[in-house]
Amino acid sequence: MTHEQFRKTKKWRDFRQKMRKKHKYDYVTGSPLTKTWNLHHLNPFEYELLEDDYFACLNYETHQCLHWLWGYENQRRDWRARLAKLKELCEKMDSCIDNESR
Repeated sequence: MTHEQFRKTKKWRDFRQKMRKKHKYDYVTGSPLTKTWNLHHLNPFEYELLEDDYFACLNYETHQCLHWLWGYENQRRDWRARLAKLKELCEKMDSCIDNESR
């Protein structure tokens, strides 16, 4: 069964609803879940193993960011390098703001 087919099953819909009731906030940002939230599989190879620990509730933007960060689009897990560059950029932004406020 494909992932798309599985997501149409009652078993999946019921599990997703259970997770939504249990986890009302985005795992990363702590923001309330929006209408466009996603139930993210931590292990896409165990897609039908519906255990709470294998999933994270994420808002759409967080989910998109996570997929980009992980490197799904190029089949590489280069998240460490991407995260390091994001950290570097955020630190530069902090520095610019700190310098500007002096």
